[in-house]
Amino acid sequence: MVITILDGEVTENNWQALKDAYTKETVNMPDGIHQTFLIQSQGQPTKWRIMTHWRSQADLDHMRQTEETPPAVRVFQAAEAKPSLGVWKVETHRVNKNSSIF
Repeated sequence: MVITILDGEVTENNWQALKDAYTKETVNMPDGIHQTFLIQSQGQPTKWRIMTHWRSQADLDHMRQTEETPPAVRVFQAAEAKPSLGVWKVETHRVNKNSSIF
């Protein structure tokens, strides 16, 4: 599994544009995406992230081979922000079977 994290500074007047673009871009996600999150810092509310959990490095590589701007980048661009990308390899993970969050 791989997780990509895009970080960006978004001015308050562009928050709705960011959320709207995220909603639009996540209607039809590629099969390689397991889940994605749009998150906002509680301590610094102009800091936003899109965290995406990919099934595999191959799925991420396949998306990156296209000439199209990645959807998460387009989300930040719609909010007039320039994101920075981090790619993280998931070494191990756990699921709390007692959690009823979803």
